[in-house]
Amino acid sequence: MEINKGTLKEKLINIIKKEIEEGVYNINDVLPREIDYQHKYNVSRITVRSAMSELQNLGYIEKIKGKGTFVKRKKISEPLLKIESFTDEMKQKGLIPTIKDANISIIGADKICAEIFNIPINTPVYKLKRIRFINNIPIALFTTYLKTDFTLTLDNKVYNNSLYEYLKSQNISINRIKQYISASGARKEMVEKLKCREDEPILILKRIGFIDDSESPYEYTIAQYVGSKYEYYFELRK
Repeated sequence: MEINKGTLKEKLINIIKKEIEEGVYNINDVLPREIDYQHKYNVSRITVRSAMSELQNLGYIEKIKGKGTFVKRKKISEPLLKIESFTDEMKQKGLIPTIKDANISIIGADKICAEIFNIPINTPVYKLKRIRFINNIPIALFTTYLKTDFTLTLDNKVYNNSLYEYLKSQNISINRIKQYISASGARKEMVEKLKCREDEPILILKRIGFIDDSESPYEYTIAQYVGSKYEYYFELRK
């Protein structure tokens, strides 16, 4: 089969994109080999490789050395300039968010927490760890620190649901936040819990939450997302 006139690379990209979007190939399916595309569409090896490279940049596919080319899950986007619970945001997108392995305890604040909360080192704070899933796929590891100004339950099951909803039920409302974004490589804990590669880029979001007009933070969260599955965006207007 020959591709119609036009830029061969663009035509091949559109063909493969259409097959993925229409479900001919599903997430985690292996795509045909490059040589198969060469023969099927009568194009050069350079054209196929260039098309595959572009599809990878667009987030449609992922090449894994020694295994092949796989259809990749489209990144989940979340607005950065918005205060809303992760659970509500994902439900609005028609996705199924779940939380597993929630664990809450009371610890002594380390140096970083003490500086953020403006409290002495070793002051008791809540530490909550959770793994977030979207459609049953692990996507992020959350570590949250909360001041002990308010008494919270130590029942882990409560935190397998939205933290912000639970806080609201306790008349605690986070209505101002500061967020900082950075990146790193996946460490051992993330590889094990998020089922990602050792060289997987990790998107790190640090959030500091405030109650009402208080200048003293109440929440400090470190969210570590699998970079190939998640992204943040923000819109600016002049």
